Amino acid sequence: MKVAELVNHNYARLTANDQYVWQYVSNHRTEVVNMTLAELAQKSNVSKSSILRFTQKISFRGFSEFKYALKNEETTQSLEAAPVKKFGTIINATLDTLMTHDFSGTIRLMVRSRKVFLYGTGNLQRLMAQEMRRLFLADNVTLFVVEGVDEIKALTRTLTSEDLVFLISLHGESDNAISFAQSLRTNGIPFVSITSYIDNEIAKLANESIFVNTGEIEISENHTLEVADGFFLLASILFLRYCEFTNRR
Repeated sequence: MKVAELVNHNYARLTANDQYVWQYVSNHRTEVVNMTLAELAQKSNVSKSSILRFTQKISFRGFSEFKYALKNEETTQSLEAAPVKKFGTIINATLDTLMTHDFSGTIRLMVRSRKVFLYGTGNLQRLMAQEMRRLFLADNVTLFVVEGVDEIKALTRTLTSEDLVFLISLHGESDNAISFAQSLRTNGIPFVSITSYIDNEIAKLANESIFVNTGEIEISENHTLEVADGFFLLASILFLRYCEFTNRR
C-alpha cells in the first residue's frame, strides 16, 4: 500500500499536528527522502517525537521505514515517467522523419514492378512485412512475403528486373540479408532497403533506402528496451503515400 493510502486509511486517528506533518511531507517529498529525522523536524517546525508518532500511526515502525517507503515510491515513479517520456521523444522524431521523407522513388519502383516481394530478417521485420501486406491488400495490391532463407534461394532463381524486393533489416548487418542484397545487386534485381542505421552495407547496395529511427530506453537498472515501433509507422505512411501517388495518376 502506498504511503498516501496508509494516511487515508488511518486518517481518523490523525491529529491536526499529524495532518500538518503529512501536508509538509507531501509538498516536499523529493527533499524529505534525503533528510534525517532532525532535519525534517527543523524544516517543518515539528518535534522529532511528533513525527515519529505520526509515522507509527500510519503503520510504520519508525521514521527510517517511513522514509524508505517514500524513497521507493519516488524511484518507481521516476522509472515509470522517464521511459514513457523518452518513448514519446523517439516516436515523435521517427514520425517527423518519415513524414518528410521522399517516397516517390520507392513508389515508382512499386508501380512499375511485376511483383513485389517482402523479406524480413527477424521476427520484428517479418511482422512489418505482414503488416505491409495487410495494408496494401486494402487497395487490392498483393505483396508477397518471403518466409525464410530457403525461400530466398528458390526466389533468387526466378526474380527478374521487372520485380521488386523490400529487404527489411533492423541493423542492416545480418549475413543472410547482406548475401541476399549482394545477389540482387549482381543480378540487376531492384530492391528497397529498410533499416534503422544509415551506415550499413544493405543500404549502400539498394536502389532506394528508407531509414527508421530507433532508440533504447532504460526500463530498469539492468534492462533496456529497443524501440522499433517506427517500422510499423513506416508501413502505414508508405501505404498512404502510395495511395496518394496512384490516386493522382
